[in-house]
Amino acid sequence: MSARKFQLHSTRGLVVRWVAYSNTSQIVHLFTRDQGLVSLLAKGSLRQGRKSSSFPVPFDLPGWYDVSYRQRSGDLGLATEARLIEGFDHLRQSLPAYLEACLALELMRKLFRPGDPHPQFLRGALSFLKLLSVGRGRRVLRLHFVTSLLREIGFAPEWWHCVECERPLEGGPTAVRLPAGGVCASCRTSSDRDVTAPTLQFLRDEIQLPWGQIPGIDEDASYVAEAWSLTLSTLLYHLESKPRSLRFLDAITRS
Repeated sequence: MSARKFQLHSTRGLVVRWVAYSNTSQIVHLFTRDQGLVSLLAKGSLRQGRKSSSFPVPFDLPGWYDVSYRQRSGDLGLATEARLIEGFDHLRQSLPAYLEACLALELMRKLFRPGDPHPQFLRGALSFLKLLSVGRGRRVLRLHFVTSLLREIGFAPEWWHCVECERPLEGGPTAVRLPAGGVCASCRTSSDRDVTAPTLQFLRDEIQLPWGQIPGIDEDASYVAEAWSLTLSTLLYHLESKPRSLRFLDAITRS
């Protein structure tokens, strides 16, 4: 094996999933700022009471860590050291907020790939996790996160021009052809979905808003619910199954 395969790397990453490996170790999946998704074996990370350990605390969702690791042959690297930077403790004080975070992490794990970093999106994801502490606007935060994700991977619907004839969509109610985007009155068919003008305008506007303004949007507005329904339908089109965290969120909403 070449020496390069055992080169030491240092990065920062967000834990998107972890599973126990034996009684004392973890396999950790992180979304890193410079390598995209990285999977690591952290030997001894679950072992308690070792002050000299390279892992003072176990890896946990959705922690933001400084990590050093050695890339080995295969997909699983070897973590050598980690330091927790931000644990987002406020998420453990609210089950709905924690499930929102779990949904975001699950989507990142499913829709991104190793070796494909998205540092600007990662900064937005960290803002999303922090803003869940506000205690309001969770639905709009979720919508903004999913819209940002779809845009980042190139699957965002087109809301400015008709996806059929490419003419601008101007004023008045129009229709949506999922997952592609809006269609004008001349191009719409019976299978296209109606959408109101306020919803269309909201879908255009919210993606351009900074994260800090999102919790101030009225999440009970009718256009927010309609926008989320359209965005969810687009998201599910690109997934093999409905995210587990979203099923739990739906159950909380219905209860």
